[in-house]
Amino acid sequence: MLQSIHKHMSWIMWAIVVLITVTFLFFGIYPSDIGGRSVAKVGGDVITADEYNRVYRTMYDNYKQLLKDQFNESFAKTLKSQALQELVVGKLLVQEAERIGLRISDEELQAVILKTPSFARDGKFDKVTYERILDQINMKPAAFEASQREFLLRQKLEQIVRDSVVVTDAELAASYRIKNPNAKPGEFEKNRETFKMTVLAEKQRDAMSAYLSGIQSRTEIKIDDKALSM
Repeated sequence: MLQSIHKHMSWIMWAIVVLITVTFLFFGIYPSDIGGRSVAKVGGDVITADEYNRVYRTMYDNYKQLLKDQFNESFAKTLKSQALQELVVGKLLVQEAERIGLRISDEELQAVILKTPSFARDGKFDKVTYERILDQINMKPAAFEASQREFLLRQKLEQIVRDSVVVTDAELAASYRIKNPNAKPGEFEKNRETFKMTVLAEKQRDAMSAYLSGIQSRTEIKIDDKALSM
């Protein structure tokens, strides 16, 4: 299941999903619901129907605004699977980050919240604005901060995976020859840095996909299809 989002979407669409995901997490769209019907279990964590429906609706609204006339109900159906995939991936990454001992300090968490533009007034963090915005999305500060901590933990793990990827000069030159068999002398050097960024991004995406597959292989994931259809 987790591989389908990588195999069937272009890198541009994957980037959009990542961008929307960050929006979800950063503004508290992923609070851990204590109650609610369970639609999936990832290791020891539960994904509730409320979480699933909230993420799906946010993805639906974002894509509809982004794609405009190109958005249709057939595409909307694929978002249901993507919403669940994103929730599962989030649980897997946070669990793995905790397993290997990654932590987010109170200072790290505070620094991010204090720098969030939406919580600022006259260029500075404003507690009243902070509490008002959280109240608008029906979240308590403690719940928001917990979701932020999970987001930062996931982000830290993803950065470690990305930083582990390198592109050698020989690999870069070979890849360029394969993708540009009719390139003229000097074109490789001219396009070197831009091409390197593309190759690096592809390798990082593949590394992340492989890393997720490894986590998934040792984690029990149960999807309640009946609950999802309700």
